[in-house]
Amino acid sequence: MSKSVNANPQSSQLHWQTAPELPPDIYTVWHKPNKALNPVAIIATVDFHGNPHTAPFGSVRAITSKKLRFITWHGHSTYSNLQNNNSVMVAMVSPPHSAVSVRGKASVIKDRMDTDDKYALIEIEIEEVKNDMVRRIVIETAITVSVKDEYKDWFDASLGEAEEP
Repeated sequence: MSKSVNANPQSSQLHWQTAPELPPDIYTVWHKPNKALNPVAIIATVDFHGNPHTAPFGSVRAITSKKLRFITWHGHSTYSNLQNNNSVMVAMVSPPHSAVSVRGKASVIKDRMDTDDKYALIEIEIEEVKNDMVRRIVIETAITVSVKDEYKDWFDASLGEAEEP
């Protein structure tokens, strides 16, 4: 990790600039065991015309410090964009001091998930993690979602499949 100059040694951990993988504290939050949906990440892809496209995903999880996974529907713009250009950026924000951008290359590791063949499992190989946390603020809340009761079993099964090694 590269660090910027910091006059306060107690907070030097918060002010690193870039890393080749998720730092341990970021990994811990985004590993999201037990099929957790929150916090939500924003994934940016590039469409056929070169325009950026962003979308929120609760299924994003850190599998290792170098790999993220998420689930997407075949009809979603994110899925179709990845067919043409596998470059992605993932904005990951979680209280109180975590705001990072993860740049990487995405690949479909399972085009038809066992739990629902209309959904694909995508894996992102991390190329760089950039610290976007502003030093003078504290993040109070992250984007959070909840699942409607009628979809809980589907989410549990799908996220369980995404967490498999």
